[in-house]
Amino acid sequence: MLVAALDTATLTLSVALVDVLPGAAPRVRCERTEHAPARPAPGATGGHGGRLPGALVALLDAEGLRLADVEGFAIGIGPGSFTGLRIGLATWKGLAYANRRPIAGVSSLAAMALAAEADARPGEVLVPLLDAKKGEVYAGFYRAAGGAVEAVLPEAALPPAALLERVATVPGAAAFGEGYAAYAAALEGHLARLATAIAAPTAAAVAALAGPRLAGASFDPQALFALEPHYVRPSEAELKFPKGLGPGADR
Repeated sequence: MLVAALDTATLTLSVALVDVLPGAAPRVRCERTEHAPARPAPGATGGHGGRLPGALVALLDAEGLRLADVEGFAIGIGPGSFTGLRIGLATWKGLAYANRRPIAGVSSLAAMALAAEADARPGEVLVPLLDAKKGEVYAGFYRAAGGAVEAVLPEAALPPAALLERVATVPGAAAFGEGYAAYAAALEGHLARLATAIAAPTAAAVAALAGPRLAGASFDPQALFALEPHYVRPSEAELKFPKGLGPGADR
């Protein structure tokens, strides 16, 4: 099953074409990673919205494929950048709907844990961290083994001090990712750092997690419409308008 996988949870755009094989590890045909600047220069392509279509087309062209050849879509649903997640999910849901293909979403933090499996010790609790801004990190708590991940604690948005308190309840934890780098001054010396190059979610790992759910699946419009970003914490709009917009709502 040819799967187009995507993650836009961070400023790193990761896209891949992956063969999902029954009873075997997924095979990555090709992948593309682009790093969008936090503040694009005037006239530049900018963020994921401007880069994503071209990145997918480039991968298809490199393999001599058409969009119709894609048999399933896998997407990292966060947590991460609210705007990035909305752009990625809207694009992948639109393609899945237009081509009548199944789609599956997985945690972007879980994908990071899976990608870092080879660098971890057996049984080690992996703590992937992404920069959540506002003095917080998005944190996951996983064990990875045999190409699968198991959640040890729920994902959360935490300031460094609260993260250290939570990690203290999980012996043998090691953290990694762009979130560690962003708050290294508060974490180093208190939280072990995993020696890995994984800094952000990868589309290949997203496909590996979503593969078992996509294999043999058919197009399900209800499942597609129900797929939403996993923000972990409320958006600014939700905080400002807790009852939403419309008659009788707070304004």
